[in-house]
Amino acid sequence: ASLLTRFTAVRRRVERELLQSRDELEKEVSVRTQQASLLDLTHDSIFARDMDDVITFWNRGAEELYGWRAEEVVGKITTHLLLQTVFPAPLDDVKAELLVSGRWEGEVQHTKADGSRVVVASRWSLRRDEQGEAVAILETNNDVTERHRREHEIRTLNQELGKRATEL
Repeated sequence: ASLLTRFTAVRRRVERELLQSRDELEKEVSVRTQQASLLDLTHDSIFARDMDDVITFWNRGAEELYGWRAEEVVGKITTHLLLQTVFPAPLDDVKAELLVSGRWEGEVQHTKADGSRVVVASRWSLRRDEQGEAVAILETNNDVTERHRREHEIRTLNQELGKRATEL
């Protein structure tokens, strides 16, 4: 009878712990769902990816900027393959800086769903787990294509002015 009593006590304790774990998980899911819906309110492009660069979150702003819906990309493809990213430095250098400082900023070129190119000011933040292991990257991108076009026009005009000044 003593073995049966101990087994019953252990089973009840395990059931209590399972219920408590389930409650904690439900709270965590609720918090994460609220956070994700807040990120969807902004028109800024925000997405997250795991350390293999597979997209794990894709907000409404990313859908608007790039033209792919979340269900088309989340869990299905890596960001750099999808967006055909052109970096200002080798990707290994970018990742090394991210791992050391926890952040990276720079301008990159992406390809949208319609094939057009866009230049974005990109900011990456590294997320680490409780053990300090890198687990995810949050990326925000703002379209600066128009600004780049205007800067190019200004440079071209300045070069023409320089030539005319020399001729005069």
